[in-house]
Amino acid sequence: MSPVEPSAELRERIQDELERNRRWEYRLPAYAGVALLVCAAIVVVRVVFLHV
Repeated sequence: MSPVEPSAELRERIQDELERNRRWEYRLPAYAGVALLVCAAIVVVRVVFLHV
């Protein structure tokens, strides 16, 4: 069986989707940093104010 070549339109849509996914990958470290800051803030508030 030979592989089927996608049409130019389909190839363009696939490339656009891959580019959108790459942009998300670039943002993930920033989102992870914000999540870590939120977790650290929760721990600090619990330790300082609630004396767990």
